[in-house]
Order: sequence, then C-alpha cells, then structure tokens
Amino acid sequence: MKTVVYGGPYAAVEVPSLGLTAVKGDPIEVAEDVAQALIRQGWQEFKAKEKAK
Repeated sequence: MKTVVYGGPYAAVEVPSLGLTAVKGDPIEVAEDVAQALIRQGWQEFKAKEKAK
C-alpha cells in the first residue's frame, strides 16, 4: 500500500474506481499500482514527517 494526496485545483474529486471522494490535501491509502497511476496524473506521494526525537 502507498499513501497519496490529491493536490489539484479542485476542493475534492470523485475517484469512481476506488469508490471514494478525495479531498484536496487529505492523504488516502491505495494499492501500489493505483498509486503509481494517480501519481502519473499529478497526485503526490504522501510522506509522513518524522517525529522530533
């Protein structure tokens, strides 16, 4: 699984193949192949920030 974030011009987008609405800036977890397809369409991979030690 991989986490991606929609960062496009709209507040939210429907993703019918996943059965969900992706809200701009909210990370979603999807299968690796789905994530790669979304990244090719302009989505960004979400990388959690490490907690300060």
